[in-house]
Amino acid sequence: MYATFEKYLTAIGGGILLMAMMLLVTADVMGRFFFSKPVQGTTEVTEFMMVALLYLSLAHTQALKGHINVDIFLSYFKKRTRLVLDLVTCLLGLVLFALITWQGILAAIKAWTFWETTFGVLPFPLFPTKVLVPLGSFLLCLRYLFDIKNGLKSLTQKESRLAPP
Repeated sequence: MYATFEKYLTAIGGGILLMAMMLLVTADVMGRFFFSKPVQGTTEVTEFMMVALLYLSLAHTQALKGHINVDIFLSYFKKRTRLVLDLVTCLLGLVLFALITWQGILAAIKAWTFWETTFGVLPFPLFPTKVLVPLGSFLLCLRYLFDIKNGLKSLTQKESRLAPP
């Protein structure tokens, strides 16, 4: 069920938001070129969409093992060693993104409390974007916990039954 939720968030982030961003930027360029009237607030809205695009797809990318990996060194290690290194990497990622989640929640609360806005043509509130950072980071933490659980399960099995990394 969680993997399905990750896919939906990625579809929203990758599909719908990317399409909306593309249409907004195209309308801005066309308005500027043909009518000398750009769409007001395009830069701010595009920045918000980019944050959503990134943080809504982090967990699904981890589920697909799509994050950057240094395979040239890992290919020389045995499967068990690679699995241990993968567990260490997941643990470090969990700690880092747990801190990002915690600080992101504090930043979102501050943005809500003081009603922070952008310094653009139109003053957009920063709260919605600042909520996406801890949300996406928390979902990535859940994915790391799931990967750590599966990695420990694979590590306790016999060498011949280890799942490929």
